[in-house]
Amino acid sequence: MKKYIIIITTVLLAFCHNTNAESYDDLVDVNIYSNVKQIQRGSDFYVAIKLKVADEWHVYWKNPGDSGLPTEVKWNTPKGVEAEGGMIWQAPERIEWSGMINYGFEHDVYLIQKFKTSRVSDMKTLEIGAEVSWLVCKEKCIPQDDKVSIQLSVGDLFEKSVYDEMIMDLLGTAPKKFKSVKSTFEADDEGLEIELTDMPNDVKTVNDIFIITDGVSDNSFKTKIENSKNEVTAEFKISPYIDTVPAEIEILVLYEDKNGKSKSYETIISN
Repeated sequence: MKKYIIIITTVLLAFCHNTNAESYDDLVDVNIYSNVKQIQRGSDFYVAIKLKVADEWHVYWKNPGDSGLPTEVKWNTPKGVEAEGGMIWQAPERIEWSGMINYGFEHDVYLIQKFKTSRVSDMKTLEIGAEVSWLVCKEKCIPQDDKVSIQLSVGDLFEKSVYDEMIMDLLGTAPKKFKSVKSTFEADDEGLEIELTDMPNDVKTVNDIFIITDGVSDNSFKTKIENSKNEVTAEFKISPYIDTVPAEIEILVLYEDKNGKSKSYETIISN
């Protein structure tokens, strides 16, 4: 059901956008950066897409929540350059909009991708291109897209760019990947309960959990989280539009570490 709602909404929003597109050109500004000025052949590097969102407007996370569409990036790379792993997202905000609970971002948003290069590459320069699409919302929603690219030198030495520190800081605060072996969930027709029994060693208190797997939970229901000494229990309400809960779900866990610092991690758990 949710997919049909999104499709219908998107068509209507596209019509709205096309009838008055010139009024919305300044809602989202897109830029592209790399942590390197010159790539060393065979080395890895990062590229960051920045979406600067106008005040009071927002764009969406990879699971947009009750409505909306995820922000997407399609990369265009030369031969010998490949994306490694998935897109690295920041932890989203919970955004209440038109009576719905969505997951997204306001103000500056960074999407980071790691790339690897072939050792046999004989290029002296290369271009990384990105086709970015998003839905930006306030009282109304506007589907938009843009293309950006960056030129990088290729040589025998690795040379950082002026954006290296910024990108390394963003990577440091982005959710980490964690392999859960013991954590599980149980679901019935109305509710879903998550039990986190193995977590990163620095977890002190879990503050919130977002379900990354789209369409599983009813986001209007306030998540109930209980922290105990050796485990964390969280209760969710099942979405009325889902037919079958998958055997595995991906989650984002927001927590406070033992030094009082806010951190997060992503993991996959099974029932």
